[in-house]
Amino acid sequence: MSDKKIFLTFAGGARSVTGSNFLLEVVKGDHTTRILVDCGLEQGKKFCESSNREPFSYDPASVDAVFFTHAHADHIGLFPKLVEQGFKGSAYATPPTASLMPLMLEDAVALIAKEAKACDEEPPFTADDVHRAVALLEPIEYKKKIFLTEGISATLYNAGHILGSATILFDIEGTRVLFTGDLGRNPAILLPDADTPEGPIDYLITESVYGNRQHEDALLSEGALLRRIQRTVKERGTLLIPSFSLERTQIILSAIDRFVASGAFEPVPVFLDSPLAIRVTDVYRQFPSYLRGEIQERIAKGDDPFDFPKLHISYTPEDSAKIDELPSPKIIIAGAGMSHGGRIRNHERTYLPDRNAALLLVGYQTPGSLGRRLQDGEKKVLIDKKWVKVRANISKVGGFSAHADRDDLVSFAEKVKPKKAFVVLGELESSAFLAQRLSGFLGIDTYIPQKGEQVDL
Repeated sequence: MSDKKIFLTFAGGARSVTGSNFLLEVVKGDHTTRILVDCGLEQGKKFCESSNREPFSYDPASVDAVFFTHAHADHIGLFPKLVEQGFKGSAYATPPTASLMPLMLEDAVALIAKEAKACDEEPPFTADDVHRAVALLEPIEYKKKIFLTEGISATLYNAGHILGSATILFDIEGTRVLFTGDLGRNPAILLPDADTPEGPIDYLITESVYGNRQHEDALLSEGALLRRIQRTVKERGTLLIPSFSLERTQIILSAIDRFVASGAFEPVPVFLDSPLAIRVTDVYRQFPSYLRGEIQERIAKGDDPFDFPKLHISYTPEDSAKIDELPSPKIIIAGAGMSHGGRIRNHERTYLPDRNAALLLVGYQTPGSLGRRLQDGEKKVLIDKKWVKVRANISKVGGFSAHADRDDLVSFAEKVKPKKAFVVLGELESSAFLAQRLSGFLGIDTYIPQKGEQVDL
């Protein structure tokens, strides 16, 4: 009989949507192997109000390996801080995630430095730490098992969430622990559907962002987007789309590409005003084998699903400033998706007071973010120290989400059949609803941990 002990610490991401950070510790005799899953930013709050400035609850230098489920900042954003504070172990991610991480981390370090300065605090890491961090990355293809030490292996599977996203299965001398990261919806819009890891699962650590909700159908959301564009064209107005640079922007571009190809509206200028989204879209083009089969076929024929007539790419701040000088109708797609930073805020200052403008929210809005305040109907908002009246039409579509919804999460748990599930990465209401579903419908022992809590597996 093995004398191993396995401990799981919810260092971040418990009872919170963001800040994914989980520590597995395998103790055998006098030796402990420490493995991190994700090392993400807490998003939606200012730097000086968040846990991003606090020390890690563990010694980074003692961590042997870190695995990243995908390249969103709330899963990777504190990796440079981990390195700055002494991590020298191995770092693993799929090839697309390893290619996306430098882009996402360079963006994160700039945003954090700006927020830290505003709070009169030192930033937790620098651009040099980003470069040191990404140099540690080792790409791993899906379903390729790697051994960390004798008796401990890890295998990554397609999570169907964003390009390169993975669920991570650890086999620790026969104890199988599966982390979902963020799961994708079924069917996914741009990606193949999520894989189901083979064999019995002892412990499932599952996300619950949309654990109490169902998404509207993607086709219904496409219809709503098309109608909003058609109305903008008819009224000769301006449509703002705050969009996450990674996955959501590519989904929106591919939808507009199909609208243009079908002649659904009179072509008008569409501005992609996000340097990060531009670079991320190039990475999508580099990894067509990770996209859905029909999209692979289009790319193979030279048909770019992320480009169409009258699409304008705004690389520089000067390019961005010129957009507002151009006549309407026009569509502006810009980051950030929750309006907590990025170029979208400049356009919002200009167009939110305009009754002939519209703002379409296409993703989740964290409580406290500017996007959430607009979604909740505030008529006056503070944007970069300036009060702005909100007269523009504010609307939201939910079908473009790359996240699994309630039914998708329950279905995944039903397929993998864990003996116990820990419900994380969601607001408490969502986590509690999903936990009840897993327990009541599937008979799975479920638990909603607190941040910082350690459990003995």
